[in-house]
Amino acid sequence: MNKNHNKFKIWMITSLLVCLAACLNIPVNAANSGVANSGTAHSGVDSRNSSANNNAAHIRKSNVQKPNIVLIVTDDQGIGDIGFNQNPIIKTPNLDKLAQQSTALTNFHVDPTCSPTRAALLTGKHSLKAGVWHTILGRYMLGPEHQTLAEELKDNGYQTAIFGKWHLGDNYPYRPQDQGFDLSVIHGGGGVGQTPDYWGNTQFDDVYYRNGKPEFFSGYATKVWFDEAINFIQQPQEQPYFAYIALNAPHGPYRAPTEYVSQYEDMGLSNEVATFYGMITYIDEQVERLRETLRKTGQEENTIFIYMTDNGSSYRPTHSGKLTPRGQKIAEKFPNWVPNNGYSGYKGQVYEGGHRVPFLIYYPNGNLKKQNFNQLTAHYDVLPTLLDLIGSNVSDSEIDGVSLKPLLTQGQQPALKNRSVVVTNQRVYDPSIKRPTAVLKGPWRYITSGQKAELYHIEKDPLQKQNLLQGLNFNHEDKPNLQVESEMIKIAQQMNQTRVNWFAALAQAGFKDRFINVGNPAENPARLNAMDWMEVPKGQPVPWFIGHQPAAPEYDYVHWLGEEDKYTALPWYINVEQSGRYRIRAYYHDKPAGTPINTQYCAIKLGDKTYTENVYGRASYCEIVVDAQAGQQKVSAWFTNDRVQLTHEKAAFYLYIEYLGH
Repeated sequence: MNKNHNKFKIWMITSLLVCLAACLNIPVNAANSGVANSGTAHSGVDSRNSSANNNAAHIRKSNVQKPNIVLIVTDDQGIGDIGFNQNPIIKTPNLDKLAQQSTALTNFHVDPTCSPTRAALLTGKHSLKAGVWHTILGRYMLGPEHQTLAEELKDNGYQTAIFGKWHLGDNYPYRPQDQGFDLSVIHGGGGVGQTPDYWGNTQFDDVYYRNGKPEFFSGYATKVWFDEAINFIQQPQEQPYFAYIALNAPHGPYRAPTEYVSQYEDMGLSNEVATFYGMITYIDEQVERLRETLRKTGQEENTIFIYMTDNGSSYRPTHSGKLTPRGQKIAEKFPNWVPNNGYSGYKGQVYEGGHRVPFLIYYPNGNLKKQNFNQLTAHYDVLPTLLDLIGSNVSDSEIDGVSLKPLLTQGQQPALKNRSVVVTNQRVYDPSIKRPTAVLKGPWRYITSGQKAELYHIEKDPLQKQNLLQGLNFNHEDKPNLQVESEMIKIAQQMNQTRVNWFAALAQAGFKDRFINVGNPAENPARLNAMDWMEVPKGQPVPWFIGHQPAAPEYDYVHWLGEEDKYTALPWYINVEQSGRYRIRAYYHDKPAGTPINTQYCAIKLGDKTYTENVYGRASYCEIVVDAQAGQQKVSAWFTNDRVQLTHEKAAFYLYIEYLGH
């Protein structure tokens, strides 16, 4: 079902309600008919208190019995970074209690990195099918052609909100307010302080974006997200809500309030792991604060509460199943600790620990079985499961996930026994079947990377040390041969064919380049940042993390601030929505920084034309006004002292493009 059709449905429902109100002599403000405006930002901070939703209140009353939904997703917290998974070091008493009260999916899988997991979670599709396979280079933008969970729930009368990390596009039409969220309070990019984020952010006393507009928030980032979520769920409830709390923690750089770090340093842990664990303990306390709010407001019984993580751990105390020197130091102090819950693999890897994550669901009114289920499940099952639990159907027939309601409520779902799940790491410009990929089926894990093929029995070999294809005459590029005697080769052939068929279908559908729209009133001017440069040559890094740091010790996290000379200006892909006059401003550092460029000239290339302009004194930007034609094109900008050759001396890391009219 496309989005325009959804708007028509809502318009029809609203029209019927207006007619009903007229018949019953209920006053209605026709100018504020409550018609959903998917794809545009709402003007109010909390649209449930807005007079523009007077009519929507009539819809809310009819949906009041539908359960609220709270979905918490942490960032880079692996399967072993939580107390109840064989980790006696980390302090997560509230999450441990939640696990005892909840239904747990103990064989639940996601993508190995951030954006792909979020795309699959919100669309019910494999991340590659959703067009998201990287976290930078424009390969993380979720296209508007996909129906998101937020849009599905809006069609079912829900108020929708996101708090924290979006990481599926920072420009129209890829932002959360363009993709079904009524309220959006987020940082930019894939982490606080990344290039799309507000200049100078460090996770403490930062500027974040409320429905696209910058706003200062005091305090620690994790608390900001929970504060905003709690404020949202405490509002008068006439309409069910979906609160998507997507945390930036514990993604690096590891930062937490001092008292949360010192408690682990006092246990003899290094500052690095102490801060990582401190971030998670802080999350643990905030989860309980949120749950306490649900209890006090009488919402807990009728709220679907989910806690999960987005990929494997970014903290790696083991390598190839063996303790690293830093892991060995921890193990000597805590002999009962089982690193990574006994699995091999971390963030970015297709071994088990890179994608097998905790998943807890608690819903008292749903009569869920309070037990652990080890059936093979995945992130793209969440969308159809939630829609099934609220009594609705999925509008998109192309999803890959299945509803897990039978498993959760009846304790069994035979159809899951023979399913396959494919996990891949496609952190490249264009997807390739040669990239690391794992096919999961039953207890088997078939893994390929380039010419290498491996097969593991995950129940017997959770550390994936014994490759069952070792020494066998198996080549995954050979055609299947059913006459072979080896049972392991037969299993590998079947799983390899699943992989080949899966990728062939995706490749046939194609992998899209994403273009940032300019000239649309939803975002004018459009702010472009260097994390979205395209056509990055091999050997040049992508400037994705700026590098601002608080006054606290930490390891030297990757950054581009102070290392700008490593980067050459590259093109952004833009879609000029309408022909006309455009003002383009090129900045060395982002606008709030006010950093002088300190060159004589700037050059801006739009399509096949290059424009030059003077840089005056200590100006932080240069400006040109051009006539641009509608359509997809490339734009790039740089600074130079050579007006003849226009040599690339400094890259413009930010570009603002504003439509001025015809």
